[in-house]
Amino acid sequence: MNLKGMGTSSKQKDGSGSYGNLEVSVFSSTAPVRKKSMSATEIEENYRNFLIPSMEISLKRFLSMGEDYLQDINRIRSIEDKAVRNKLKQECLPSATISATFVSRGKEMSLAQKIKKYNSLIVLDFDDIGEVEDAKADIARLPYVYYAGLSVSGKGLFVIVPIDCQDYSQHKLYFESLQKEMADIGYTVDKACKDVTRLRVLSYDPSPYFNEDCIAYSIIDEQSPEDMSEKEDNETEKDYISSDPSITLNRVDMYVRKWEQEQIPLDDYDDWIRSGMSLSSLGENGGHYFDRISQFSTKYKASETRKQFSELSKSTRTIGIGTFFYLCQSYGILPEDIPHYDSVPFPMEVLPTKIQKILNETNNCLNFPIDFLAPSLMFTAAVACGNSVAIEVKKKWIDKLIFYVAIVGGRGTNKSSCLNFALEPLFQKDQKELETYNKLEEEYAKNQQAPAGEKDSENKEPEFRQTIISDFTLESMIHLHKKNPRGLGVYVDELYGFLNSFDRYRKGNDEQAWTQLFGGLPVLVNRRSSEPVNIQNPCISVIGTIQPELLKDFAKEKVANGFMDRWLFAFPDSVPYPEFSEEEINPDVVKSWARIIKTIHNLEYKGISKVLTFTEQAKKAYTDWFNQLSRQKNHSGPAFAGMSTKMERYCARFALLLEVMKYGCGDSDLTDISLESMKGAICLSYYFMGTALKAQKKFSYSPVNDLNNKQKQIYTNLPISFTTKEGLEVSDECGMPERTFKTWLKSNYFRHMQHGVYEKRYR
Repeated sequence: MNLKGMGTSSKQKDGSGSYGNLEVSVFSSTAPVRKKSMSATEIEENYRNFLIPSMEISLKRFLSMGEDYLQDINRIRSIEDKAVRNKLKQECLPSATISATFVSRGKEMSLAQKIKKYNSLIVLDFDDIGEVEDAKADIARLPYVYYAGLSVSGKGLFVIVPIDCQDYSQHKLYFESLQKEMADIGYTVDKACKDVTRLRVLSYDPSPYFNEDCIAYSIIDEQSPEDMSEKEDNETEKDYISSDPSITLNRVDMYVRKWEQEQIPLDDYDDWIRSGMSLSSLGENGGHYFDRISQFSTKYKASETRKQFSELSKSTRTIGIGTFFYLCQSYGILPEDIPHYDSVPFPMEVLPTKIQKILNETNNCLNFPIDFLAPSLMFTAAVACGNSVAIEVKKKWIDKLIFYVAIVGGRGTNKSSCLNFALEPLFQKDQKELETYNKLEEEYAKNQQAPAGEKDSENKEPEFRQTIISDFTLESMIHLHKKNPRGLGVYVDELYGFLNSFDRYRKGNDEQAWTQLFGGLPVLVNRRSSEPVNIQNPCISVIGTIQPELLKDFAKEKVANGFMDRWLFAFPDSVPYPEFSEEEINPDVVKSWARIIKTIHNLEYKGISKVLTFTEQAKKAYTDWFNQLSRQKNHSGPAFAGMSTKMERYCARFALLLEVMKYGCGDSDLTDISLESMKGAICLSYYFMGTALKAQKKFSYSPVNDLNNKQKQIYTNLPISFTTKEGLEVSDECGMPERTFKTWLKSNYFRHMQHGVYEKRYR
């Protein structure tokens, strides 16, 4: 069957924005054509062609193609018999997979093999709903509806909803949530829409609804932050995970089955013990899974495996099931049918043993959340190292320890306390530097005031080599870096204020400078008040805190350009408020952390970095992970792709950082990047990918937030569509002058539909 009108420019209704530009796979029919005169070969050929898309076109183009088939559509709508209508629909009209583009819809292929790119769109079908236009207007009021139009029969609707998830395996989960919401307002959705490969038959609506400014649909957690804070303080990680519906025995089983398919030998003893300890959190079921993943080892003995699991089950040391998932991911075990990036506890087991002890001690005695303190310790170690050590990922790709970290948590969750504890050794170093500088400055000043014949020509003006800075301009920071070429750490207690300070002292682009600094690229700062300053080898990391409700404003206008993709988010699901602990922290713990940082800071740096390379095994692990992530990106949307592309760089930095931290603990001679460090880096990458996706859900921004209180009140009270007279009545009740309101109507907050009739652009 030839598709009509593909070479002509059909009249476009609307939908020309970002969602409309997404591509869909078009199929020439919704069922294979069969005629009595066809041979078996012809039937088979027709069926094969039916499974393969004819082309890929934009969504807006597909939605406007109905005019090219209007005669066929009107004929179908004139027929009362539903069975006849369906047969004609299958034979006469093309269809498309709106939710994604596909190589094929064949059942012999797995979903991962079939799908090319997930569009993060869900189609909802509503059949035989009576007053169709009323229903369309009703559904169009929902802020997350992009399109609503008549179905082929003319008696139903189909609706397109964008979602805030780039993982196609969660399509069904989001559909079921939308299905429930529709039922709550009285509309029944065809349950077949849960299929991500489902075909949408071409239709026509003379007055479809489009909203390019709609928000992406998000699944809201049923449990509020207040409820979470009221949990029992002695709740274990096992209890928490078992309460998460996405982490179940079924999920573990899927990972184990994938492990069996790959037949990966678990010969590393430490990994074997960690997997057993993690699975022991599941009780007796865990022993069964432990045996199934152990069987491919060259050292496998069933009796020894059972005995080891029994011993691990009795251990008082608890490792949650999250460790098992991290371990699977580090071995390349990624099942295709489940989401991989759920938010799970920080994988502290990848850090050196001495640092794990610091985390446990401060957690027990000072109530420091591990998800906040661990990234703070990592940041401090990175700053202490600075430019002294770098990593060569491949020729011409040299990277160093530059991290942008956001500690995300509510008020009173010890965010700042964790940061201050971690940074204390560098604060102390800066204090000693300042004392030495003040003493030398005093001596220099006296020397300058001495008579010419008594001046010491060797007495040079001292320089203060500061490491941690908080209050600065971009220019002053670059000057400080010039004095301390090893590197700087920026600590701002409130990150929201930090980003708001961009371009505070000049008309320029501080954001562009920070983007360059993230990549370690040379930066030149020009100011009218001073000479230009150039840093050829910058190494500046940033850390700070922010509350979850401020993330939307934090990311405002910084998502599309990729700036937010450069940030690591320490963003646990919940941080309970603990009771007072009588236990005092052991002073040796504080001293131990100070010694680790001092050892790292003593690494020599005289303008040239020591460059480490991967061991052969570590390089293979990184390459396999990189390629696996690339396949995932090819099946996902632009938000996931942007974030995960930066994670490719962060993964190498994590590997280097773990090697540096082990050196600080006396566990590495810092000659290369080991396989152990690479595996740990992969675990950290998955953790921060999960928290980044969680943060992205908070980034959805509405321009309505920029309105003042009076404007917001009016905008809320206005109906979606209104006349000038109706608008003036609402604005008058809220105290806005007529002239002011009429001027405001000309802004981008409203659409001018026809003479005297307006529509709100944002819901």
